Amino acid sequence: MGEPSRNECLSVLIAILVVSMPFAINQESSEIDEEPKRMEQFGGGGGSLEEQCGSITFENMFEYSHASFDIIISDDWKTAEVKADAWVNGTLADELRTTMDEFMELLDPNKGGDGWFSTDEREFFRALASECIEHTLTRIGFRDGPAHRGGVGTDWKNTSWEEDGVEIEEWNIVPLHHSEIRGCTSSIGGDCKEVPVVPDQNRDCDTNTAQSLVEDECRVQLWLNATMSITGVDDPSEFTFSLNASNLSGARFDFTFPPVPDLRLSMSDECEGRDVGLNESTAGGLAPTVGSCIGDGSSSFVIRNNTDGSIILELSPNGYREDWPIGEDLFFDFTTEPIGEPVPPTWTDESPPDGTWIPVPFPGEIVWADWEEDVSRWFEDDLGVGNLDISCQGDQDYLVQETDNRGIQASVPETGVVEVSCSASDEDGYVTDNRTWFIGVPFTVSSTSTTLANPHQITLEPNGNWPALTARIILVQDGNFQELGIIDILDSQPVSVEGDSSNMLPGSVDVRVMASGNGVYTFENKYDLGIIKESSPPAISITEFGWDGNFWSMNGQFSDPDGEEVDFSMEVDGIPSGNIAVSGNSWNTPDINFILWEKGEHQVRIVGCDISGKCSEVSQQVNNSLLFDQVPSEPDFIDGDDDSDGLLPASSALFTIISLFVGLMYVRGRE
Repeated sequence: MGEPSRNECLSVLIAILVVSMPFAINQESSEIDEEPKRMEQFGGGGGSLEEQCGSITFENMFEYSHASFDIIISDDWKTAEVKADAWVNGTLADELRTTMDEFMELLDPNKGGDGWFSTDEREFFRALASECIEHTLTRIGFRDGPAHRGGVGTDWKNTSWEEDGVEIEEWNIVPLHHSEIRGCTSSIGGDCKEVPVVPDQNRDCDTNTAQSLVEDECRVQLWLNATMSITGVDDPSEFTFSLNASNLSGARFDFTFPPVPDLRLSMSDECEGRDVGLNESTAGGLAPTVGSCIGDGSSSFVIRNNTDGSIILELSPNGYREDWPIGEDLFFDFTTEPIGEPVPPTWTDESPPDGTWIPVPFPGEIVWADWEEDVSRWFEDDLGVGNLDISCQGDQDYLVQETDNRGIQASVPETGVVEVSCSASDEDGYVTDNRTWFIGVPFTVSSTSTTLANPHQITLEPNGNWPALTARIILVQDGNFQELGIIDILDSQPVSVEGDSSNMLPGSVDVRVMASGNGVYTFENKYDLGIIKESSPPAISITEFGWDGNFWSMNGQFSDPDGEEVDFSMEVDGIPSGNIAVSGNSWNTPDINFILWEKGEHQVRIVGCDISGKCSEVSQQVNNSLLFDQVPSEPDFIDGDDDSDGLLPASSALFTIISLFVGLMYVRGRE
């Protein structure tokens, strides 16, 4: 999911806050009843303030131009005092006022949505900020013990704001000397003033300041004072400090750690990719190897040692706004262990042994070793694997080289293998031993048909003299899979697997192949072979039909072989007529008053179409003559000359008009 907009977050929070605020607001009860539905679409797990605010950050609420945060950690490592100063400049200030005005409209249309921001709305702003920030994500985590990078079972953002420990103030959200300021009626009592959310082209938000000073008179300033609770540090002699820097720009953090003898920074990582925000997990996932992250350089830091023994970490995350949403985690490992003698890099247990065969899915220029999933997990070094120089050599015809993101690629031939030798060296000149591997395409994958059959057959044709392989073949599509079977590749002869494909839904179907063997690096790849599962039309049947007075109706059953939804339509003599009612796997026509149609045969046609556009139909002939066969009693006629004949249309013309009217009536009913 992308980063939630400030509009989304604040609209939820204001709605919650108003219900619990001590002052009255002129609003209708129906508007209050609608708010829970509006909140649900933004997540947060429920309607309480804590649940809604607990999934966002300070920056989700207020997008500032730049800000400074001063965080002083207590001597017992249990709390931290936080002071922040943020500036919202230029058009960002306009957006802040506009947003608050729009949300006021949700609460009281008479007060908000008019393009003006009032002192009443300012009070909402202040109350919202102090109440909500108390429950927001701090972005900060501490955990003592060995260095870590999060991962499964580790929630490293384990700090929180203390209850009733958050204060926020603002300046100039309603500029009191604005050139366009005017009076307004207050809903909460007291003097009310309002200014346009977007000033005119002169941007004269302070008539006491000369325009020649070129000062941003419309800017807004925010101050935050808060106490943060820390639960992850019992022994500060070794700990990892972390900050999630997702969507931070123009921020400066000064973290002051209390005196701990010999405390020093041993390693740091700038890890890209994890975006923390609304409905985003704060834990879990595949954690990077310590020291392996390749940052984009958007964050910088400085360590300062004070004379009293404390340490200040000056941290400046500064991602580009045009790249948002973007995720980033910053990790800093501290220890009191003295700097030891240099330790040579080593191969890990996850690394391929010497002589390993490494499969790739296709020939040509291809990355056969990814940095995050492969290379960074193959080596260990005391200064971090990210500082190692990885060297891989092969025949120059195969262009073995390192990619920009530190993966390793080669030009792999259609037949045969590329022999590659790799090693790693550290900054002290220590080098691992060489390991030689064989890179190639072990087999080609093909399908007997591009139309998915049941059962369906997939063939693997061996390529070269590879070791014996065992392959598992699975049909896959979004959220759906079905295994065809497991086959052994023992020689150069093609092997096939055929299996049930009934679980697949209409649409494209890919083939996932997982292969393994003695001395073979684990292989998995998803192949797009152009296979399509064609949709089958729904089956529709008529269960019963008949008359009830002048009204005729019928009903029946339906099913779709692919499990897709089915939409129905009805026609009478080719004219769209009414809606079909569906319940479970049953359908019913409306009651059709055939006295309104011409005497004779009529066709009632039911059409059912699934999501893939496959349709089926059933029809029934209806003869309404019986409604007209009863001979009415003859009326008494008045004797005398009467030239008023022709006032009534002929019977056929009359019924034609009625038929057209009925058709129109059913069409409108359907609409």
